[in-house]
Amino acid sequence: MAKEADGTRDTRVTLLLEDNVRSELEATNGMLGLGLSDDTIERLMEGVTSGVLYAFKVDWSPDWVKPGQVHAWEEDGAFFARCSECLLDSPPAESLASAEAWARKHATLH
Repeated sequence: MAKEADGTRDTRVTLLLEDNVRSELEATNGMLGLGLSDDTIERLMEGVTSGVLYAFKVDWSPDWVKPGQVHAWEEDGAFFARCSECLLDSPPAESLASAEAWARKHATLH
């Protein structure tokens, strides 16, 4: 999910929440054969996301990222890592190590 950020952490948190809610809706739609259209999934995602953001303080803090580590993943043959400070995703990298190095270096700019 390498998306461009507008530079604010709050905006990135919102984008990440939207992406997570959308992914969960798509998975549930597929597993249960609900037949929801992409437009319906998008509208449901918007409603759920706005309801959560209205009622709760939300921040990105995945339990699987241990102290000193960065969140990194492979997508379509490229590697990405996320800056833990501003949540900006790295550009596509050829290796996991390169993506993680980018995220660690980027974090020092904050």
